[in-house]
Amino acid sequence: MRWKREWVMLVCMLLVMCSLSGCTLTEQQNAPEQIFKRAVAGIAGKEMLTFKGQAGVISKNGLLMNKQFAYHGKVSNHDELTMLWGSAAAFNKQSSYAALERGVSGEGGTKERFLRLDGKWIAMTPGRIAINGAGMLNRFNPIQELEELNSLNKTIRMEAGAARGTWVVRIEPEPASAKRWLKERLMKEMNAINPQLLQAKMKYGGTNRELQQKLNRIWAQGREDMSSQLEHSDVQAVYHLTIDRQTGLPLKLSSECRIARQEAVGEKHEEALITRVAFEGYK
Repeated sequence: MRWKREWVMLVCMLLVMCSLSGCTLTEQQNAPEQIFKRAVAGIAGKEMLTFKGQAGVISKNGLLMNKQFAYHGKVSNHDELTMLWGSAAAFNKQSSYAALERGVSGEGGTKERFLRLDGKWIAMTPGRIAINGAGMLNRFNPIQELEELNSLNKTIRMEAGAARGTWVVRIEPEPASAKRWLKERLMKEMNAINPQLLQAKMKYGGTNRELQQKLNRIWAQGREDMSSQLEHSDVQAVYHLTIDRQTGLPLKLSSECRIARQEAVGEKHEEALITRVAFEGYK
């Protein structure tokens, strides 16, 4: 009888240990970091999807400045992305998705095409890769944004009050990482402007050397000023990603990137870029 009691106790201990191990594994799988990583991997692996977003700049006093934009995108064949960007008013006047389908940008809109090569979205010009691989809309590609965010030093936690069937994770890059990331992205945009200026010069100015030199000086001064301002600024960024519990895929992404710097006259300049993106049409 004694050996039976010992055997029963051993079995009970094993069952308890297995139960605790299972709970630990479940907790690890449902940790905010793992949920976020699975969502990023999930969206990167889809063949098709669409997204629509809005961006606006808010001033120090919380007022929305006259800088509101809308952008829509469509991923096809896994590695091809078409994005359309324009004023919110222009998007309200017409169906931007229809414009994407027709392959036109529409009134007041800018269209860019991207191709994913070695995990990076590269801007395309008709028939070839853009001169420096960067585009004006790179920074507003939410798929690329999530992938880059995944590699930053950051804190991630679960937010309470998520709608039924969803998780909401809060991602906050460390200030130094957020500042470095923002500077890299803005510099890519500035570098993308230069080839566009070259094209404009050839179209409207021919070989006018004086015009060419003037535009180059304006571009170089703007790039230097932006770099200097960022160097003396504090940057804080916060993202909220809503994820479908059943599929593990992103449903919405919102962000607030706040920049503050001390002006020469002693006043503190603050503004924030707010973005809201919704994903749909996963295949």
